[in-house]
Amino acid sequence: MKELTKKQRRILQITVAIIALVFIGIFLFFTQKEKPAETLKNTTVYVQNSKLQVFDDKYDISQYPDRISLHYPYLLVIKPTIQTTYVYNLEQRKKEKEVKEVLLDYSNGDQLYNKGRATYFNSRDLGTLCDKGFIKNPEEILCLAKYDINATDHKLISINSQTLKSKELYKAADILSDVKVINNKIYLGEIDTYNNKNHILVDKEPIGIPNIVSIIYEMNGQPYFAAFKSELNGNTENYYLIEGDKVTKQEDDKILLYK
Repeated sequence: MKELTKKQRRILQITVAIIALVFIGIFLFFTQKEKPAETLKNTTVYVQNSKLQVFDDKYDISQYPDRISLHYPYLLVIKPTIQTTYVYNLEQRKKEKEVKEVLLDYSNGDQLYNKGRATYFNSRDLGTLCDKGFIKNPEEILCLAKYDINATDHKLISINSQTLKSKELYKAADILSDVKVINNKIYLGEIDTYNNKNHILVDKEPIGIPNIVSIIYEMNGQPYFAAFKSELNGNTENYYLIEGDKVTKQEDDKILLYK
């Protein structure tokens, strides 16, 4: 009986050791697999003195043709000289991907980009060249295109990505600087370089504004536009909330893009 008891104790010890090892292995597996995201020091996105702060990442956007674009919840940092676009997901507060293309827009994995003298939606040539663009949905692309290669004035066209048929939505007398769809309304930035008059158009209805439109974007469900440093605005930086038929300058020392 004593010999049997010793064996039982030995078996029990081995069993407990095995269970402990299995438990430790499972714990380590799930700890590594579900490792929490690194804590961000900065949880906002802003531009200050032509420097872009995207969470903990920094970019200099002062050198042409570098630029940024927003299609909520995505922020694009576009670097044409190195044929690269960095795509950030603002809601997830992280860099989603790095694309070896000069993107005009990005939405849910769909890409709008220029290659040569053509604009592509994913791998499909849209048959025109867009200076700016917006993926309204997978079937409809909004495009700011010039009338000819030597023109400065733009037109807004809608392109069916399946049939490639297009229709003109708006003809500008000068430069259209950006296009966005926010809360089912089309927003256009128009810069009049001759009379120094600028407008935001909301579904084609113009609103006179005190600054140029560098980008139009959505923040907290509301439309904004920002004016980056340029010779056209005395190298100043400001951003504005668009409310109905008026705009309100935001009193910040930086241009907030996400907060």
